[in-house]
Amino acid sequence: MADTARLHRRPTTLDEFLVWEESQPDKHEFRNGQIRMMTGGTLRNETIAGNIFAALRAKLKGAPCRAYMNNARVALREANAGYYPGVVVDCGPYAANALAVSKPTIVFEVLSESTRNSDFSEKVPDYRDTESIVQIVLVEPDEQKLHVWTKSGETWRQTEIAGARALELPSLNVALALEEIYEDA
Repeated sequence: MADTARLHRRPTTLDEFLVWEESQPDKHEFRNGQIRMMTGGTLRNETIAGNIFAALRAKLKGAPCRAYMNNARVALREANAGYYPGVVVDCGPYAANALAVSKPTIVFEVLSESTRNSDFSEKVPDYRDTESIVQIVLVEPDEQKLHVWTKSGETWRQTEIAGARALELPSLNVALALEEIYEDA
């Protein structure tokens, strides 16, 4: 009875949110007790996320890490937040019925007008506070430009990548060319 009552009230913790969200017809993100319904993005954003996912999936074949796109939840216990990044690389053990990836290592968010401010002001700090995450990539949809945060030891370094360069993912020993990321977008 207590579990049923808990599911019918608004979740206030990340664990409650993960259970509650499973029964919702739409996807939501959660941060410090606040719930936001996710809206659809543009076809360009979807193409870019798909390109990143496809390239990572091919390059990680046989590796212990896996790439996931759009529907993989990232539960950030340190930040009391739960997000659905455009693409996430998980380097933890695979559990088919898990409610969230087990060890998010790299996250990609394709920026949009409706999420740009919260991606920079909320998600980047929340991702940085998560011990397992070593790289954060915010992808500009309208120009070939990436905002990248890379962790080295306990220090984060921010860089921008543009033009004909490649995104180095040192924790995976992989690189993604910008033309791969933006192909047909």
